[in-house]
Amino acid sequence: MSSRELLRTYASILTELVKRGVTRSRNAPVGELAELLVQRAYGGILAPSNAKSWDVESADGRNIQVKARLVVPGATRAEQYSPFRSWDFDVCVFITFDAHTYDVLLALEVPAVEVQQLATAVPHVGATAARVSTRTPLGAAPGAVDVTPQVRAAMSELE
Repeated sequence: MSSRELLRTYASILTELVKRGVTRSRNAPVGELAELLVQRAYGGILAPSNAKSWDVESADGRNIQVKARLVVPGATRAEQYSPFRSWDFDVCVFITFDAHTYDVLLALEVPAVEVQQLATAVPHVGATAARVSTRTPLGAAPGAVDVTPQVRAAMSELE
């Protein structure tokens, strides 16, 4: 299969994911997939696409920021989640997916105040931007909760 044919196939796959409601756009699906999984795992609702700072409102009313990253299992290189530009959310759910299979490797819920403590500034992105990487000890943060089973369950329910 040529590179051009691969791109056409990829575009068809993205279109089908939108039709099935797995994603809302034809962009690379990892971020929107993560938001959908958190929405289902928490019994919440997806934020409007123009909402800033949060992606899902949980059934108990918390605003959740979702950060996702594809990683190659066994790789030693740290991967960075997209930067935070504001802190107007209650918790962040960080999800790492296997880059080869999209299996959920880990999902951690961390209170916003703890994320802010762990994040490092990224001056070239913006004065308020901060970044967290896959090497950041998120699981050791006070109030961190491993929600991997719930997110994996939501993934297994996808058709």
